[in-house]
Amino acid sequence: MRMLGPQDLEELELLEELDKRRARSSFLAFYMRMTGFMPQPHHKLTCRFLQAMEDNLIDRGMVFMPRRMAKSTLCTQLFPAWLMGIYPREFIMSAVHTQKYAEKTGKIVRNLLRAPEFPFDTQLATDSQAKSQWATTEGGEYNGFGLMGGSTHGNPASWLIMDDLIRGRKMALSPHMREEAWETYKADLVSSLQGRKKQLIVTTRWHEDDPAGRILPLGFDGRTGWYEDRETGEKWYVLSLPAIAERDDDPLGRKIGEPMWPEEFADKFRVAQMRGGFIWSALYQQRPSPDEGILFTRDHVTRFDLNKVDLTRLETYISSDYAVTADGESTDPDYTVHMVWGVDGEHNIYLLDMWRGRTQSDEWIMHWLRLVKKWKPLRAFEEQGQIIKSVGPMIRTMMQKHRVFVSRVQIVSDMKKVPRAQALLGWAAMGKMFLPHRHTCPAAWLPHLEEFEKELLQFPGGRHDDTVDAATLFGRALDRIVAGQHPGKPPSPHGDTLDDLWSRHEDR
Repeated sequence: MRMLGPQDLEELELLEELDKRRARSSFLAFYMRMTGFMPQPHHKLTCRFLQAMEDNLIDRGMVFMPRRMAKSTLCTQLFPAWLMGIYPREFIMSAVHTQKYAEKTGKIVRNLLRAPEFPFDTQLATDSQAKSQWATTEGGEYNGFGLMGGSTHGNPASWLIMDDLIRGRKMALSPHMREEAWETYKADLVSSLQGRKKQLIVTTRWHEDDPAGRILPLGFDGRTGWYEDRETGEKWYVLSLPAIAERDDDPLGRKIGEPMWPEEFADKFRVAQMRGGFIWSALYQQRPSPDEGILFTRDHVTRFDLNKVDLTRLETYISSDYAVTADGESTDPDYTVHMVWGVDGEHNIYLLDMWRGRTQSDEWIMHWLRLVKKWKPLRAFEEQGQIIKSVGPMIRTMMQKHRVFVSRVQIVSDMKKVPRAQALLGWAAMGKMFLPHRHTCPAAWLPHLEEFEKELLQFPGGRHDDTVDAATLFGRALDRIVAGQHPGKPPSPHGDTLDDLWSRHEDR
């Protein structure tokens, strides 16, 4: 092997200096220098997107990708290190789901500045080198913050980088945790912005009600492009990369059906696609509004003609999911839902009428009274808890005032939403839950029926599930109902048989 001479060493030094210069001005070159990897197409596109943010072409951006696609490596680890190299006086805040992960991420970014490959001269301050909080010798700061158990401590941020604020199915399906993430974003994170005021949200879409979902338009369909914040009107650019291309305008230029990073993940994506449902739509395709969820499917819905059903053989009931959040300050309050059900002699259940709305308590009580007066249900089922304690006296007063009476039964809800749905799911799986054909449904409540079907098929991953809550409440009360009559025998053209006469005699 030939020994390197002075000229060779000089050439290597020159190449090293050229590589450093490229890495200082190009984030893609920085990525390649720091990792030693040849980037995949989605890596290159993400680097271009981040470069555009640094070049002030984008002030607020979102990156949606499936897991294991190196989005955190690019956006939450390498990008802050590159920024700190360019601007050693910058203030960067990194927000993640837990404080433990904030410390892990902060340590990685800090160690990138110490790495021999780091192409900048930025130095860490000797008196501030903690994992999640450290500073440079020129006064710049990096502050890591965990949504669970962390605090911004009032630190400023010219760059706010948020990575998976909602992470994991358990957290995503908790309305309380989603609301806490949103309030933390508005109260603690955005209020820290100063200077360039850059925002970057990096996430796998676990739920359509995550922070990104509350910013984007309702019904966001996963397309890459510019969108306006629903509350502020501010412009956001979304880079949304599904696991498998499903549009002709795919941002990676793939044909419909082509996977991302096929050499590594094609087989995994195909298996997930065959399973389908909420997990596929949300985690892989970045559309957490699937056509079908993980519980109810279209096969669970049996149809009937509302104009031809024999109401005389049905016992009727009403179930309600009350909400008082319309009186509060929530930007996306819950709905109150009333559903009228009929039960025949074979314990088939038929949705006969319903109402759904966001109103003051007195208004939704009037809709409830209207349905009770119209259908005269045997019982009215409602959920026991704080809401019924607060509106219960008003319901009783209005029942007396309007002379509308029914036996109200409170159902205790001491379990989570999915277990609560098991009774209704069992009925539906046996083909015993009937919803009216849309063309037979009155126009007044057709939108409510459509919303129920949508929420049912997306449950438990949809933004709202108030109609499902009202339906599952009735499902849990099915052991407390009186069934209707069995369908009678069609009359014979030859008249009554001896068996018919004997049967009528026995029924007297």
